[in-house]
Amino acid sequence: MDRVKRRLLLVMAALSPGVVTITLQEFAVSLAFMVLGVFGAISLAAATIAVFPQVGPNSLSQGLAKRPYPSLLVSSALNSLKDMSPEPVAIRAALHTVMAPTLKTPGFVTEDEQIAMVLSQILARWDAVELSHLSDDQIREIWLVERLMRASPAEAGALSRYFAAPNAMLAMRDVLAAPVTA
Repeated sequence: MDRVKRRLLLVMAALSPGVVTITLQEFAVSLAFMVLGVFGAISLAAATIAVFPQVGPNSLSQGLAKRPYPSLLVSSALNSLKDMSPEPVAIRAALHTVMAPTLKTPGFVTEDEQIAMVLSQILARWDAVELSHLSDDQIREIWLVERLMRASPAEAGALSRYFAAPNAMLAMRDVLAAPVTA
């Protein structure tokens, strides 16, 4: 209720100079009252902010549960991902072997190294340094990205429906799957 009172007072403060100008026909008197109205509006707005200092969240954002990280998935995909994915402990172990740096001779970047780079960029976007810093939901998302990168075209198309930007994920998969030309 405090937010409603605050908004009502601020609207009245914003509209008061215009109302004074419209109601008075004489320009000089109207200008004097308008200046008085502007100072009154500023005073009323300052008093409103002093009485109701907190600014509550708007009603639209109250119903939405915000994630602490920018998710790659659509909001409805997380529940079905929990059903189809292995346990997070098993995913962490598998992803740790994928993302572990290996010493190889210089040359072309392998598919595993490319996938590890993609997953590392997602970790960086989430401000995480290691897989152990990720939540179970984030681990499942990373697992789904890795699975999409290794999938056949038909399976990749089916998996892409879980992502918020399916075309971008499929384009990234296609770049990784494209043959290397010298």
